[in-house]
Amino acid sequence: MELPHLDQTDQDIIKLLHENGRMSYAKIGELLNLSRVAIQKRVESLIENEIIENFTIRLNATKLGKVVSAFFEVEVEPRFVQQVGDSLSADPNVISIYQMTGPSTLHMHALLKDDAALEHFLFQHIYTLEGVVSVTTQVVIKRFKQGTGLEL
Repeated sequence: MELPHLDQTDQDIIKLLHENGRMSYAKIGELLNLSRVAIQKRVESLIENEIIENFTIRLNATKLGKVVSAFFEVEVEPRFVQQVGDSLSADPNVISIYQMTGPSTLHMHALLKDDAALEHFLFQHIYTLEGVVSVTTQVVIKRFKQGTGLEL
């Protein structure tokens, strides 16, 4: 992906960090023929300008005991969208939640331990919320691609 508002060096730095967020400034400098200090200043500028939001890791949910990956379409009465969205956002099983166009719908992704945890989540954490009209649940059977945000 071309990032036209950035010079080529910043684009190269972003691509290297995107591939390996732990790559040292010295290694990036070596690859781009720049000093470690020059790379550090550029990265700090990218952070200051909010082009780089944070550095993170991706965990293997299955190896951490979260084997059920489920997507939910939660239809909510319009006056309760914020309240329901805030409540579901606070649940540690929920990894993303978005308000969608159309009916007052929240699109949510959650990672759960097993089928019993999925059932408990539905009946104790979603269905009990005031304003929830209906819930459609889909469980992932195969993952072809998992993103972490903007792919380069």
